[in-house]
Amino acid sequence: MDIGVIGTFIVIALAIAGLVYIFGSKLIRKPATAPNLKKVAELTRVYFKESDVEAKVDCVLVEGRGMVVLIEVDPQVRFRSSYIIEQTLKEQIQRLTGRQLSGVFWRFPMVDKIADSTHAGPSYAAAKVKTEDLHYDIGEVSWEEYEKAMKGVSQDGA
Repeated sequence: MDIGVIGTFIVIALAIAGLVYIFGSKLIRKPATAPNLKKVAELTRVYFKESDVEAKVDCVLVEGRGMVVLIEVDPQVRFRSSYIIEQTLKEQIQRLTGRQLSGVFWRFPMVDKIADSTHAGPSYAAAKVKTEDLHYDIGEVSWEEYEKAMKGVSQDGA
């Protein structure tokens, strides 16, 4: 082979190696992108929709903790074992997005529209009975009023 041909091959090989090095190092140094929170929230909504459950879902990124999902659903008996549901939800999100959930937080609002309170659990039934009592009042009070009430209860009870 001619020395000129060998030199050309060496120059081309070095140019290709240089380009691979430059682009490869940029890919490796590429900062981790934040997870698509809307996508995770939508996948969580779909996860519950498959079980015929309407859920309000939000996903947030908590500094120092990671990605957290906030779920609001009507109180139901099937959510008493919510830890099991959380584990399968975490696995599904991991499988579909490659991202890991660090936590799942639940909110079960007390809904007066539930006709049959047995599905909501005994705490709901007890709270509903209390709210029907005319002498039972739910509302905000100042800290001073709270302290006065607590002192009054402890003096009467002692």
